[in-house]
Amino acid sequence: MKAQDIRRSYTQFFTERGHRHVPSSPIVPPDDPTLLFTTAGMVQFKPLYTGNQALPYTRATSVQKCLRAGGKGSDLENVGKTLRHHTFFEMLGNFSFGDYFKREALEWAWEFSTQIVKLDPKRIYASVYETDDEAYEIWTRELGVPESNMVRLGTKDNFWGPAGDTGACGPCSELYYDRGEQYGSGLSFQDATINDDDPATRYIEYWNCVFPQFDQQKDGSRPPLKNRGVDTGMGLERLCCIVQNAASPFETDLFLPIVRHVCQLIGLADYATLPIETRQTVNVVADHVRALTFALTEGLLPGNEGRAYVLRRLLRRAARYARHAGMENPFMFNVVDSVVEVMGETYPEIRESVPHIKKVIRTEEEAYSQTLGAGLQRLEALLERADGKLLSGADVFMLSSTYGMPFDDVQEIAAERGLQIDTAEYEVHVAGHREESRRGVKGSQFAGLKEALASVREANGPTKFLGLDHEADGTSPVFETDATILAMFIGEERTPSAKVGDEIIVALDQTPFYAEGGGQVGDSGLLTTNQGATLRVTDTRKTPEDVFLHHAIVEHGTVSEGDAVKAGIDCERRLAIMRNHTATHLLQGALKTVLGKHVAQQGSYVGPDRLRFDFTTPEALSPDQIAEVERLVNLQIMRNATITRQVMGLEEARATGAIAPFGEKYGSSVRVVDVPGWDTEFCGGTHMDATGGIGPFLLVDQSAVSAGVRRLEAVTGENAVLLMRALMRTLKEMSEELSVPQDKVKDRIVELAMELKATRRQMNDLRVQSSTGDAGSLLDKASEVEGIKIVIARLDELDAQQLRQVFDNLKSRCQENLFVTLASALDGKVTLIAGATPDVVNRGVSAGDVVKAIAPILGGSGGGRKEMAQAGGKDPSRLDEALNAVIPAVTKALSK
Repeated sequence: MKAQDIRRSYTQFFTERGHRHVPSSPIVPPDDPTLLFTTAGMVQFKPLYTGNQALPYTRATSVQKCLRAGGKGSDLENVGKTLRHHTFFEMLGNFSFGDYFKREALEWAWEFSTQIVKLDPKRIYASVYETDDEAYEIWTRELGVPESNMVRLGTKDNFWGPAGDTGACGPCSELYYDRGEQYGSGLSFQDATINDDDPATRYIEYWNCVFPQFDQQKDGSRPPLKNRGVDTGMGLERLCCIVQNAASPFETDLFLPIVRHVCQLIGLADYATLPIETRQTVNVVADHVRALTFALTEGLLPGNEGRAYVLRRLLRRAARYARHAGMENPFMFNVVDSVVEVMGETYPEIRESVPHIKKVIRTEEEAYSQTLGAGLQRLEALLERADGKLLSGADVFMLSSTYGMPFDDVQEIAAERGLQIDTAEYEVHVAGHREESRRGVKGSQFAGLKEALASVREANGPTKFLGLDHEADGTSPVFETDATILAMFIGEERTPSAKVGDEIIVALDQTPFYAEGGGQVGDSGLLTTNQGATLRVTDTRKTPEDVFLHHAIVEHGTVSEGDAVKAGIDCERRLAIMRNHTATHLLQGALKTVLGKHVAQQGSYVGPDRLRFDFTTPEALSPDQIAEVERLVNLQIMRNATITRQVMGLEEARATGAIAPFGEKYGSSVRVVDVPGWDTEFCGGTHMDATGGIGPFLLVDQSAVSAGVRRLEAVTGENAVLLMRALMRTLKEMSEELSVPQDKVKDRIVELAMELKATRRQMNDLRVQSSTGDAGSLLDKASEVEGIKIVIARLDELDAQQLRQVFDNLKSRCQENLFVTLASALDGKVTLIAGATPDVVNRGVSAGDVVKAIAPILGGSGGGRKEMAQAGGKDPSRLDEALNAVIPAVTKALSK
């Protein structure tokens, strides 16, 4: 059976048994901040086990894309060397949420193994948790597995989870397949598993049936799950290896075209004939490029933090292995073609992203190849002189910071030589230099109010927000409403009342004020009590428990807890925010059209004055691309398309293809905002009813946020009109000032710039000629030390090249016994050069040494050859002091 046949057979088998076929979730978990990547099939179903979401179904099956390359349980150092380890892999899974339990799970695992993929029942072995008598009895008494094919194992092997630091966990039962003595020792299954003597070559574990019964908390406690159930996972790569009777997963139809392509690119013989070490190199490259292909398709990019660091580490590890095989030039970007050939039918999204993926990988390869060779040479020298069995942490930090070698790669190379790293010393050096990227905790600004806000939430529930419209129930947004003050705070102290001038935080029972979230700023407006007191709301935030907090200043009267108020937002400001928020959605659609589907949101700001959108792309947009993005957004505005907003279940929303913005967490239901035919996103923000209400859209700035992340800023509506008017006014004024038509302003500015450049060149030439003409005067004014003429001159406004021209002229006039120091202050900086004739150098006077001695006086540094040296400085005020230090430096050199 081919891999595609196994995928199809598996999902069909379980859908026939009442399971909902759920598509794979992304490898970047959209709703789970505890994980770097999706590491198992059950990740997207975690809320269904804990009871945090209503159950849309009680049985599910999936083929899940997974990535294990960083953090808990990744075992990256083993990837490419064993049958068990891959970075990217596919997990076949069937799941029960409070429905069936152990009996059905084990019966179906046995049936699929023996009846569908036709494994030999005599060669199937099973392990159970040491105290799980129920699973043991099902295997032996009901399914007829002989006790000689059974083993009980402890927590390390047969208690699974959670996927991350918290969540569902429980005992498990694993299925193994005996591939025969030719793949390992003659040990029995029990001896191999209990003593861990089998390097996973003969008895290969291929299916894990987990029985989630507990919900692990952050404190380590394990209360019972609300919906106990079944979570099974079977690695497609391992099952292919067994079913196709391959020596390793790399010789199945999932990998063989890829490894052969790698061999071809490196110039190696046929994969099957390679020595084991070379084969491992090929395996690593094939595995890592496959993982990178899927990760880059989802909008991730290599970098120095979090998930981005994991991708960079994968790429650099593969490059290092390839170097061992003699491949020093970038080539891995071409391997993407064979990955797409193998996986593109099942995952068509990777086909759409090929140009982007190859460009990113090639850029990273080229950058790393410039430092890898030097880094490996430096590491080799350090390994040879390592003290005992310990490699200095300071040296390892230097390799990371200077040569870009990941700590884990250095650790792996050191381990191959029997050395360890002084990690304590390394951490001392790395502290403060590179922090783990941390997800901002919503509501952390209210930490001091936590206890008081908890009591408000407990007594009144979450704040009822009236400011959104939902197609599902036909309600319209409310911009003003009656409300009651539930609590007030001054600073972190709760207060029963507040007077004029007090800055307070107000919690209401219901509100039309949008609280900051999803990139959109909070609303402002007025609260007015029945007694006539007024509070100006300047901002609105909310706690993680959805208690809305209105930041306000009391402008008139006195206000108390329990007062009835009229709560009204600033409608003009809200309208401007809505224009910008809807425009942000249009902008993302335009970027995906112009740049490609790899574009993924990394952050945003939506305010009344402007919008800002951060997104993944490897390089800056060209002027033509900027113009096209702007044109497409304005075309969508002129379409005046009706914008729909609808609340639906999370799975239903995902099925629509809606984009889930970066860094957001979602519950069982989500709000989907759709611009038909252009952009569909999860979004809880406020929007226009139709795109035409946005008005003109104008991109105003582009900048870099970090490696692989760009930022665009734009204005809409009235702000765009005002900006365009200002630009037109400026253009008109320039046209009048330059006495040319408006369409000729640019040409005239270019002409003037060229004229100015030519004039400056002439002025510089005149300065050099003047200084050169004074060469005789400079020589006449020279001091003399032990027969050496020492010329010291300050020639401000000359640059380094011009100073060297003056020196060359002096040396042509006086070819021996000459030492020259020339300096210039220009644009707040100092340039200094020094030179000596060969006979002076022979007497022990070095221009480089003199420059090094006096440059610190100028707040700079410098150096060079004995005959010629240069320095730069930041403090022109001390230039004369520095020049006065020249003769003492020369005298000192002569005295040695």
